[in-house]
Amino acid sequence: MPDRELWSTLVSAIDPGNTKSMSAVLQSTITLLESELAKARAALNEIQPHAGPMMMMRGEELAVGALAAYRQNLIGRAPDFYYGTSRLTPKELGLVPIVHEIKEIDDADVIIENHPPQYVLTVIPPKKALRLEDVLSNSLILDHMAPYLSPGSLFALAATSHHVRSLIMDTPYVFRHLDLTQCRGAQLQDESPPIDRRSERMDESLTEDEFYSGPLRGIFANLERRSILRSVRTLVLDGLSVPADLVSEILLSDRFNVNLLSIRDCRHLNERKLMQVLNYAVRPSRPAGTPRVKGIYYFTPVDRPPRAAARTKYRDWWSSQCSSQRASANVAPTSCDEPHVDQPHRQNAWYRPSGKLFKRHIEEGWAQTVQKCEGIIAFDAMLCRGPRHDVNRYTAQSHDEEEESPPEARLLGPAIATIALGPRGCDGCHTSPEGPAIWGQSPDAHFPLLTPPPFHSSSLAAAKRPAVFPDEYPVLIARCADCLTDRWCHPCNKWFCNTCLPHPDRVRSNLSPHQTAVRGPRNGSERLGLGVTKDCWECGPTCIACKLEYQRTCQNCQGDYCVEHNEGCSSTMVMISTPDQIKL
Repeated sequence: MPDRELWSTLVSAIDPGNTKSMSAVLQSTITLLESELAKARAALNEIQPHAGPMMMMRGEELAVGALAAYRQNLIGRAPDFYYGTSRLTPKELGLVPIVHEIKEIDDADVIIENHPPQYVLTVIPPKKALRLEDVLSNSLILDHMAPYLSPGSLFALAATSHHVRSLIMDTPYVFRHLDLTQCRGAQLQDESPPIDRRSERMDESLTEDEFYSGPLRGIFANLERRSILRSVRTLVLDGLSVPADLVSEILLSDRFNVNLLSIRDCRHLNERKLMQVLNYAVRPSRPAGTPRVKGIYYFTPVDRPPRAAARTKYRDWWSSQCSSQRASANVAPTSCDEPHVDQPHRQNAWYRPSGKLFKRHIEEGWAQTVQKCEGIIAFDAMLCRGPRHDVNRYTAQSHDEEEESPPEARLLGPAIATIALGPRGCDGCHTSPEGPAIWGQSPDAHFPLLTPPPFHSSSLAAAKRPAVFPDEYPVLIARCADCLTDRWCHPCNKWFCNTCLPHPDRVRSNLSPHQTAVRGPRNGSERLGLGVTKDCWECGPTCIACKLEYQRTCQNCQGDYCVEHNEGCSSTMVMISTPDQIKL
């Protein structure tokens, strides 16, 4: 036992008022002291046999005095005592006697008695339990907790007491991050306009956008009355009914002070009208300091909760029959730079070889709108920076030379980058002709907004900042679909740049509409050539590594089949499916 713990144990174990609760060691020590004191008293009696009664002390009083002296001796020799990280004072240890103020009394009533000094052991009461109000009083805790609570929860919490109400309603930026996606009052209950004849005249005065934006306008009016609307910096309206007129009001009106706006998968939002609103908001003659919105989330799909497992189909039986073949084929090949799924830290999908990020079709004209907003309003998408979009590269060519050039060498207009290729770059040269976008080194315009919107900040830098790991610089390479035509392997997301593959062969499929496997022998150079080819309807264009990984050859007909999608095929039998079976 360390010395500090030994002394602490000895000091806390001594209780002058209850000697029976002491340990055997202390009792033996006290017994020894009492015997020594008895010998001293006997020696004193021999010297002064006629000592007065005031010199005589009872054995119990001697024991108490010996304990007090022994306790003081321990305190003098022991080091400082600590409880956790705080140093205990002599008063907390019970070493300081309690002094009581005594009223003045007459001398006749005074009874002189000799009592030994009393030492009172002070019991420290436990600390008072923290209340919710004490926790919310810490501005740091409140600031970090508020974004995770819905507006209804914050208002319900504010209704518990006047003190909590003042903490929530009077603290700046409690409503900085306002998410209305789960607010029932923001949901449009009836999709069709009312047909009540009594309110027909009132309904005729409403436009379509005013009707569909009614729930949100009511919420905004309520927040404005409470002086909360101006404190909102990040506004999330994903999946709600948000017409273009309401977006225009958020962008151009002085009522709002929003920096980041999320309108992903919103209903009743006219894309053409939204593009007109954005083009007007970033016009050169706009007032200074407008628009206040610096970032808009629109293109990235909203994360949906996972669906229930699908019912087992009869084709799963074929999978079990071909399990020996499927065991020989590993999991889908991934790039060596892609982190594993079970890795605790994963980079955003834009910085991984994630493939196609936007599942839905992007309306024509968005690339020009994003280009006009560059440097003013950022989006959760970026323009493709491939060589075919570089105007300076084609300025020296004449119109006739451009007409005679192959399709893969012609100039392309602005386009949204929809395919994330990962940080490794081209499979041949491990870079990109335009140069990868490196976080902290490349311009901010080369990086998109990352989902979800940040909770504890509303700045554009925080919305674009990827996960940064030690000794690593996040690298982003993304292209549009036109730049990757005949150059991109769909299963593993490998791709080939213009330098490594100047003139790629057009992806030709030798499959008829009712086939799921290639029939007949294949040429070796065609099978293992550089680039991608399409040998499976579901796999799409595949590279050499994926062909070796997934394709097998039938020993009877020498036809190729995919072990991942041609279920039922084996090394001795290739099944030709009908179009009805392909749809299953």
